[in-house]
Amino acid sequence: MERRRFTVSVESVLSGAPAGTPTPADARRLLNHADVIYAVEPESNHDILLFGKEKLKRIASSDVPEGARVLRIALGSDRRKLPPLLALVRETKGSHDYAETA
Repeated sequence: MERRRFTVSVESVLSGAPAGTPTPADARRLLNHADVIYAVEPESNHDILLFGKEKLKRIASSDVPEGARVLRIALGSDRRKLPPLLALVRETKGSHDYAETA
């Protein structure tokens, strides 16, 4: 069974909703219900873990299959949107798992 990858734009999560994307309330609901949240850099298509480190550890160490609700947020080319996104994740989930690498 193929897993569907759901990605929303960072703009729809932080401010407004371009046509065809979730409204801010819907996007925040997606954040609230997600077990794992990634920011996606479009140039590299690299996923940055924002939330869900413990859930991923549990899944990796368990012999019992367990799923996770994964939300991917397209960051865009402006890395200045990352701090407000992290603040929103912290506000919604209580913390975030982002660790900046040098």
